[in-house]
Amino acid sequence: MEAFVEKGNLFLLYSGLLKEKQRQIYEYHILEDMSFTEIGLEMGITRQAAQAVFRKADEKLKFIEENLHLAEKWLSIRRCAEEIQNKARDAEIKALAGEIIHGI
Repeated sequence: MEAFVEKGNLFLLYSGLLKEKQRQIYEYHILEDMSFTEIGLEMGITRQAAQAVFRKADEKLKFIEENLHLAEKWLSIRRCAEEIQNKARDAEIKALAGEIIHGI
């Protein structure tokens, strides 16, 4: 499950850097939970082709994250904001931490 969430986060951060076909197949598989067979039927390609395009897109997203570390930073900021929200006694500080959590 954690790997699935990680793939979703990487897609949300970096999907604009994928080719259109890669983006569509990744979205179908990760966000819409379609099988490669279903994706192939939807796009008029084979299951194997859909799987190969997905694998290339996945490798590209991982490579980008390995170099930019934005997902790692995003999760770190979110954890800090959650800790601030939990420990803060001031309502305004709690609200600001909530805005950070929901704005990221």
